[in-house]
Amino acid sequence: MELKLRLASVDSIRLIAILSVIAIHTRPFSLSSEEFNSLYYYLDLTINQLARFAVPFFFAISGYFYGVKVNKGACPLLTAKKMLLKLTILYLGWCLIYFMPYNLSMIYEYGFLGPVKVAYWNLNNAINAPLNFIFQGSKVHLWFLASLILCTSITAIFVKINAIPALFVVSLALYIIGVLAKSYSATELGLEIEFNTRNGPFFGMLLFVTGYWLSSKTPTERWFHLGWIIFLLGVLTHFAEIYILMKVYKTSMLQDFVFGTYFMGVGATLLSLSNHKVLSNKMFATLGKMTLGIYASHFIFVDLLRPLDKLLNHPLWELFFVVLVLGLSVAFTKLLSKSKYTKKLVE
Repeated sequence: MELKLRLASVDSIRLIAILSVIAIHTRPFSLSSEEFNSLYYYLDLTINQLARFAVPFFFAISGYFYGVKVNKGACPLLTAKKMLLKLTILYLGWCLIYFMPYNLSMIYEYGFLGPVKVAYWNLNNAINAPLNFIFQGSKVHLWFLASLILCTSITAIFVKINAIPALFVVSLALYIIGVLAKSYSATELGLEIEFNTRNGPFFGMLLFVTGYWLSSKTPTERWFHLGWIIFLLGVLTHFAEIYILMKVYKTSMLQDFVFGTYFMGVGATLLSLSNHKVLSNKMFATLGKMTLGIYASHFIFVDLLRPLDKLLNHPLWELFFVVLVLGLSVAFTKLLSKSKYTKKLVE
């Protein structure tokens, strides 16, 4: 299969992944899941944990396309420099946006000056916890951009000095440390680290490097079937882990990353690169191209619609909330892309 930098199947999976991210942040059925063992509880849990493939996929596919350029003869450091400039503009730009008093829904909770109060509190938190701000930004989902900056930088250095085996070892060690210090922290193997290992390069590095390694292979439609196998293996492992952790160690079943999550992300990446006709949907692919802008902006609409979400505690609304946030984010991304001053925030 001829290699292309733009594959419809990749953009289709990107759309599914960004829908999954929105589902994580809107938490469908969570307001109805107060009763443990209820149907809504299991729907909330299943949707939330299945959606965890999304960010690992974003890391892996970013590493893949970085590798494609390097394998074509581009300088690893110069290629990374271009990516890092784009990512840094995105990260700092959206950090600034989320510092602004945009959240008008806070008027209902804190009065007319509610949005200003929340903006002040966010700024104050950043000043008092600068390390957390560096790795996470002014809004929780921006950790991905900060982590991707680190993953790209570290990978580029190792690739430049041709130390790929060492890169894999370091990446694997970081992932293991990340899991043991977060989801496995309550176990006998758990690590006590006063740092949220979801942030930083702990989880993203191994996925980014895996994507880089995949870029040296030739994708075929067989990757579609292999991708499903690895993805389903990841799902089974992920859910088995969170169940055992809950049953034995009384931890929450809502986890960001466990060991199985890695395989969910890799499986989705192989599916996307297969260029299978099932995934070649033009409408999906068109929306998938806007993933970066949707990812960065969607929390604005999650926040603005949160009071309505609390008011309309209905199953149909729970699903519509996800679609509504996606639609508003798409419209906002299109709007920002029309100006030369704001297009760098979404492209």
